[in-house]
Amino acid sequence: MEIKKILPLRLSSLNQANAFVSEMLQKYKCPKTDNMKAQLFVEEAIVYWAEKAQDNARFELSIQKRFRTITLALNYWGDPENPLTLPETSVDEEAEYNRIGQNILIGLSAVTYSYEKGCNNVSYTLKQKPLNPALTTAIALVSAIFTGLILQAVTPDLGKQIGSGILTPISSTFFGFLNAIVIPVLFFSAIGSIFNMDNLAQMKRIFRLLLTWSMAVILLASAVSLVMAQIFLLGGTGSTAQGGQNELWNQIGTMVFGIIPANIISPFLDGNTLQIIFLAIISGIVMLTLKGRFPSITRIITEANLIFSTILDAVCALMPGVVFISILNMMISGEGAALLGSFRLIALILGSYLLIDLAMLLSLAFYEKISPLAYLKSAAPFLLIALSTASSSAAFTSHTSTALSKQNIRDYVVHFSIPVGVLFNKQDAIPMLLLTSVFMGNIYGIAFSLPDMIPVVILCMILSIAVPPSPGMGAFLFTIVFNLLGIPLEGLALAVTIAIFMDYPATTSNVMTTNVGMVHTEHRLRASEAKKP
Repeated sequence: MEIKKILPLRLSSLNQANAFVSEMLQKYKCPKTDNMKAQLFVEEAIVYWAEKAQDNARFELSIQKRFRTITLALNYWGDPENPLTLPETSVDEEAEYNRIGQNILIGLSAVTYSYEKGCNNVSYTLKQKPLNPALTTAIALVSAIFTGLILQAVTPDLGKQIGSGILTPISSTFFGFLNAIVIPVLFFSAIGSIFNMDNLAQMKRIFRLLLTWSMAVILLASAVSLVMAQIFLLGGTGSTAQGGQNELWNQIGTMVFGIIPANIISPFLDGNTLQIIFLAIISGIVMLTLKGRFPSITRIITEANLIFSTILDAVCALMPGVVFISILNMMISGEGAALLGSFRLIALILGSYLLIDLAMLLSLAFYEKISPLAYLKSAAPFLLIALSTASSSAAFTSHTSTALSKQNIRDYVVHFSIPVGVLFNKQDAIPMLLLTSVFMGNIYGIAFSLPDMIPVVILCMILSIAVPPSPGMGAFLFTIVFNLLGIPLEGLALAVTIAIFMDYPATTSNVMTTNVGMVHTEHRLRASEAKKP
């Protein structure tokens, strides 16, 4: 069903357009944060087109719902005018910062632009509010445990027959299809994350400061993950025990040179994730260099990314049912002890998050002379929202107001840094991916050592930046890492279950990473200004 509204293309239509969008999205039960982004999207498009259009121009605003996907579209008939494109320079520097920050915020969801038969079309795709994944997964987990205990107590032989004849084929089919979807999503999302960085490059010094901070936290998260894995999870039967340091450097060299594929087709056939990422990076850089030269190719890649991401979302919506099947199969096959071991894994992941957060607090105390308690008191409002919702978008308003009013960070730094942080500051995915994957490998009797972890850490670092923050990414990420380590995909159910609950402290830590980065950036800017005569 599609609902349309035609309005005059002028700034006075903003309130009427936003009221229409807000009313329809509330009717479709969209989250408030998505509603806010949709209104921001509408405002930016109208403001951009109104500056270019004639006095009597009009535009069409339409909302269409199919299944659980909602498409918000604006159409304007006239010369080609892409509202998502920014000028290279601006006389008003602060206005440029604000505008770029808003477009990055828009870019967090699927936005496309096209021009056909004299019509400019810009579309925004969002989802209906899903059920709480933690709640549905918890229900599936508890139900599977109780059902498994009952079957083991009453009819253990029948339980094993159900597991081998019904449950195992179902879970194998599901994870096989999930694996097939992961490869194109990885390729297209990595390309998109690169050629959409054109606006970020315009931020120059602020972007360099934020990127430096993000890379520092990424390296810290990787080091903490390796130390935790080495102390508590890694065995002595891997390549370190057999070949010592020479084997370590040989494996690193093999990994580095093995990233470059022999041909374009083999990485996709073999499922070689590092080679696929390499091809995506090369393609993205070329498209960024030639941006605007081949709009049809850009549109194909954008649309393909949207198509496969939508399929991935639909597949991952079935995850609670698959969690029930997989955990039940684990219980009736006598492997229920692995669930008890997962509490040790959760403690290791939380310990890693705590060490990363402590290091960030110490950086504030050392460089900015801000005590950890004083910082946590000022940041408590948005950190508590992130912890209770596992959503950086939910904390957006509180985060912005706190940074502006309590932390005295200049507005254009805030308006740019928070949206960029959602894209780049996902460093806590590294310990979750690494430690959980090693833990699941140990359950299946696969021994790893430090050299085996080097390519995994590098892959996790890349994925923490390249993968967009959207639903279904937990199963997507673990599928990639499991394939690299040779872990059976049947272990995805337990891994994703743990990841869903760990998403709450992880999101809190990621939001804190963004905020601490803003505080450091503001300090550097003020120090630089103080040196000027």
